[in-house]
Amino acid sequence: MSDVDISVVVTAHNETIVAGPTVLSAEAACRAAEAGGFGVERLIALDAATDACREFFTQPAFDNWTKVSLDQRDLGRTRNAIMSTVKGRWIAFLDADDLFSENWLIEGARRLAGAEARGERIIVHPEFNWIFDRGHSIFVKPDQDDPIFTPYFFYRSNYYDSLCMAPKEAHLEIPYIHRDIPNGLSFQDWQWNIETMAAGWKHVTAHDTIIFKRRRDDSLVTESRNRQSIIRAIEPMAIDRVRDLGKSERKAN
Repeated sequence: MSDVDISVVVTAHNETIVAGPTVLSAEAACRAAEAGGFGVERLIALDAATDACREFFTQPAFDNWTKVSLDQRDLGRTRNAIMSTVKGRWIAFLDADDLFSENWLIEGARRLAGAEARGERIIVHPEFNWIFDRGHSIFVKPDQDDPIFTPYFFYRSNYYDSLCMAPKEAHLEIPYIHRDIPNGLSFQDWQWNIETMAAGWKHVTAHDTIIFKRRRDDSLVTESRNRQSIIRAIEPMAIDRVRDLGKSERKAN
């Protein structure tokens, strides 16, 4: 293994005390991955951070996390910008108010390591999204090869979200688009999933892993839904092409 296999990137803007449990969960997952032989880099991306947020993350409890100051004011652009800083070959994002299951990083890394050994290009997602706080639900994320997977689902909703583990190469090849919520264009991760799949990246899940997603009244997802936002019109979702999205014969394209 290289010195840094996984770069864990916590993205923060205005979070303070709510980020305490977030980083505790990330630390537990980092230690589990390190115990499994994977090198882990810890980063906190402070994007246009409020004074309170910046002060919170300067506490000694976060001394082993590298802080990177950005001024993108857009979560997708923040993720794009941090690519010039990360040292790991695999990137795992975590929003500053969400939580990792302790086994997420090690199980995701094992899937990526196995795929690389076979020459496969994959993006790994947790098997479950557990929504809490202002919403309560559980979403199951199917492997792209699962019999229940259908690309037509992307017309209605997003199978996966941005809290995945992906090779840095995937982020460089397919950057996130910027959001434009006032004009009804949002859901950057939804579009990124489609575009990476169309480019030959296979989306899979790491079994028995969970991302705990906090749903807040002022979250981007809530705002986007309230404005009835959609993703942009993109070629892979054209009515005469969508049926081929994710099919094995397209993986080499």
